[in-house]
Amino acid sequence: MVQPPYGGVQPPYGGIPPVSPYYRAMAPKPGCIPLRPLDVGEILTGALDAIRRNARIVLGLSAAAAVIQAVIALIVQRYANLEGGRAIDQSDPANPQVYWGQLAKVLGNTLGLSLLGSIFAAVLTGMIVVVVTEDVVGRRAGLELVWSKVRSRIWRLILLSLLVGVLSAVGLVLCLAPGIWLWGIWAVAVPALIIENRGIGQALRRSQNLVRGTFWRVWGIRALGFGITLALGGVVSAVVGAIAGAVTGDQPASLLGTGAGSLSWAYLLISAVGTALVVALTAPFQASLDSLLYVDLRMRKEQLALDLQQAAAVRQPPPARYS
Repeated sequence: MVQPPYGGVQPPYGGIPPVSPYYRAMAPKPGCIPLRPLDVGEILTGALDAIRRNARIVLGLSAAAAVIQAVIALIVQRYANLEGGRAIDQSDPANPQVYWGQLAKVLGNTLGLSLLGSIFAAVLTGMIVVVVTEDVVGRRAGLELVWSKVRSRIWRLILLSLLVGVLSAVGLVLCLAPGIWLWGIWAVAVPALIIENRGIGQALRRSQNLVRGTFWRVWGIRALGFGITLALGGVVSAVVGAIAGAVTGDQPASLLGTGAGSLSWAYLLISAVGTALVVALTAPFQASLDSLLYVDLRMRKEQLALDLQQAAAVRQPPPARYS
């Protein structure tokens, strides 16, 4: 049995106290993180380490989801491209013309692709949550285990992800504060649903309870991770866009079709490859980050680390409340 590190006194999991050097050094690390409350750097590096340790399944799942999504987006974009026409004709700047039918098609395609992307992202996130939380306790999750856990929760997972995404976005559009608040309190709703097999409402309440008292820390870590993925995605998209333009000589139209005209298959294909790369590279990191935030909050508030340490010490499966 693992003994508490403070001379028989349990470590202070409540709140966010500093971790003693002794406890920091002695905590076992069977997987991507040490089994104790984590600091910001350990969560970020742990997310990267989880991806590295499980690169085959994580990057394989990400690549598969990204390719399917990119192929569908390519077909939709090419179909819209063949339709021709612009939503807004600005050939006469003093009297721009709006073509409402074309505008409705453009917005419909955009919303449809966004919904499709959200569904793929939800399923992929749920799968990566399983991989990362298994890696925390030193176990490698195979595709069979990942699918068995996600399959029975897939519709709840999709609905929860859409609900969180839509309400957070609406909160940001209508008033900045509600969107920020919802994005923080529901930070670990998806891991709670997947790992604890909860309903949608239960997962939202569970996340709010775990985040309570540590809101700005959780929000800040998520924002930092989002900034990293946004920067990486922006760089990849810019490079691929430049390559596509240089190879084909095409220039993309704006969202409303007010820029250049028809785009070639070659341009759309290169752009689709870039989109797939962005998804494959960024989605695993954000999902891993949220998974480790969930584990960290439970170690801080529920003394989960003690159970995980004991399981790791005797090489037994983690407690039932973790799986």
